[in-house]
Amino acid sequence: MKQNIPNNPEIQVLATLSKSIGHPARLLILQAISQKGGWVDGEIVSIELVAPTTVIQHLRELKRVGLVKGRIFGSQCSYGIDQDVLNSFKLLWNKTIDRIQI
Repeated sequence: MKQNIPNNPEIQVLATLSKSIGHPARLLILQAISQKGGWVDGEIVSIELVAPTTVIQHLRELKRVGLVKGRIFGSQCSYGIDQDVLNSFKLLWNKTIDRIQI
């Protein structure tokens, strides 16, 4: 069945980014990176009760949508929050919420 959703690029980007942070572990990963100054070198951030391999999978998804940039696997891992993408997400989110409020 074809959905009749208007093609609105801003809404599509907002939906994709929102979905990517819809998992609690991903929010915790972004917070952990932020607590390390926004960038991590030579380690995988540690999240309580989340296996490092699972953290890597979530980092890959965050990188896929652009919220995280850099190299997230291997001995030379170096990655961080893409502040430009995060700021764009925040602006889109606020703009959309402002349109929804009653």
